[in-house]
Amino acid sequence: MVDAIFIIAAGLGTAFLIGLLRDSWRETAYAIMLAALAFMSWVSAEWVWALAYGGASSVDILTAGIKPPFAINLRMGLPEAVLVLLVNLTGLLSAIYLKAVLLKIGRRAMAVLLIAIMAFSGIIMTR
Repeated sequence: MVDAIFIIAAGLGTAFLIGLLRDSWRETAYAIMLAALAFMSWVSAEWVWALAYGGASSVDILTAGIKPPFAINLRMGLPEAVLVLLVNLTGLLSAIYLKAVLLKIGRRAMAVLLIAIMAFSGIIMTR
């Protein structure tokens, strides 16, 4: 099972990568954004399946290896996994629906959408 911190890492890393691309590479940026949103959705779906049917238990993820309040504490339980899956699927379906608009506006809008979905997922996991 993939660690839930990869939802945050994929969102941040991909948004940074999209920011490095040229403006003329909008199609490539769109494909990269869709791949990242699909990966984030897959990770959260895997957590839902493992927690609901696989017998897994809730997991606390300590960032930076330090306990709170000095670092961010993420928790992935069944309620968090279901909500994160809904957010990520909504982001993926929104990106598909908004393809023409995102290609017209450019890669910066794609990065903003990706960061927004990642931030919503982070808010849910921090409870």
